[in-house]
Amino acid sequence: MEILEAYCEELGGVVEIYEAQEEYFAQPAANRHRFKFRCSDAACRAAKNPLVVGVNYDKNAEESDKYQQPHFKSHTNHPHIDTCVWVVSDAGKREENPSGNERDDVRHPRPKATNVVDVFEPRHSDTLLGAASADARPPAVVSNDAPQEDGGQAGIRAGTTTTSRLEKLIDCWSNMELDARRHHRITINGRTLTYHQLCLRIITISEEENGSRVVYGGARVRAWPEDKPTHYYVNFIDGCDRFPEVGGEKSLTISLPIKRLKQSRRGALLTDRIEQASQPNHYLKVYAWGDITARTGNKKGYELEVAALDNLVLKVVKKKPAERK
Repeated sequence: MEILEAYCEELGGVVEIYEAQEEYFAQPAANRHRFKFRCSDAACRAAKNPLVVGVNYDKNAEESDKYQQPHFKSHTNHPHIDTCVWVVSDAGKREENPSGNERDDVRHPRPKATNVVDVFEPRHSDTLLGAASADARPPAVVSNDAPQEDGGQAGIRAGTTTTSRLEKLIDCWSNMELDARRHHRITINGRTLTYHQLCLRIITISEEENGSRVVYGGARVRAWPEDKPTHYYVNFIDGCDRFPEVGGEKSLTISLPIKRLKQSRRGALLTDRIEQASQPNHYLKVYAWGDITARTGNKKGYELEVAALDNLVLKVVKKKPAERK
């Protein structure tokens, strides 16, 4: 796992990498510039004010076999004080310089992996432009050095991490090995699940599990109407196979009013990913926390209602070219 917090000079405080990502894409495309980050440790900033590097937050990279999580890294020309959280553990990671290019010949210390999410608190409404983000501060970390019964990673971590950003949770889930997913636990709305139980594909979720799991699957996007779009419709490739048909269909759609995207702090990032996924040979991998409901009127199939855009994650995937036989 990687460190996800740093002090951003332009934003004037300690931010998570995901907030930096949202703020970056909220800038007009022609005027976007990378932010300058310093150490997240106040004592370390007061003593040495070391520069740190934001990695991948300014890219909407297409998913590969191993998704590259946005994160922060230190570099060799800006050392930290000995008591800094960045110098706690694991000196065997590779260095990155301020340009974001990896250097294989440089080693540096890194912090404890406090970004393994223990508690997910889904938001119930969008965070509007200009409003303060609840995750602008570092996530709550509660000291807990007691050994875990499973002897797993939680026993060596700094404490408990809480987030209301689904993207942070999904990146954590994506980077876990399958065995780790069976051991790590996540609490959502007072209910505890293993990471293995957390995410269900659209075709496997049941009505009994509706609203209590993250659902995911491949999807394509359609702008409507084509001449002057007011909505994006995210149409899942698979359907709700374990639900009854509605109007003869089990299809699943997420409706995203463009007005809503423009008003939300997360909207510009989602819009950028939608536009990228609209290119030829691209599609979306969608993760969502919400309720699946039958579409009303004469509409067929189901709709996934997302109470807050922070509960929606879109990853752009480029189709691999077909192998020649």
